[in-house]
Amino acid sequence: MVKSNWEYFTEDELKCKGTGQCDMDADFMEKLIMLREAFNKPIFLSSAYRSKEHNEKVGGAPNSPHTYGKAVDILVSGSDAYRVIDLALKLGFTGIGVSQKGPHDKRFIHLDTMTNSSSSPRPTIWSY
Repeated sequence: MVKSNWEYFTEDELKCKGTGQCDMDADFMEKLIMLREAFNKPIFLSSAYRSKEHNEKVGGAPNSPHTYGKAVDILVSGSDAYRVIDLALKLGFTGIGVSQKGPHDKRFIHLDTMTNSSSSPRPTIWSY
């Protein structure tokens, strides 16, 4: 298990909920910290790193950026969700998934930094 010392985020919230492994990408984390500083409010994560096995178990996309430590799901709604999206675009996040229906405490924004490929064109924004 890789220990993290990233400001604002604990290893406990970044690690895989299935295995406890924490293998976040350093460049991704730098960008996430820049987002947190620009947002100027706490950011709460519902998902970060996922092992391939756990990702499959929870129904994550094959080849998910979570399995590379290059994605998080941020619990956020309303005007704060809009601010997160605006900041993420300005900071160069390449994947933005929007889930803003249902109870406010379950709404989230997915952010990732995967690179462009034939199977996953980037940048892109989608809704769940």
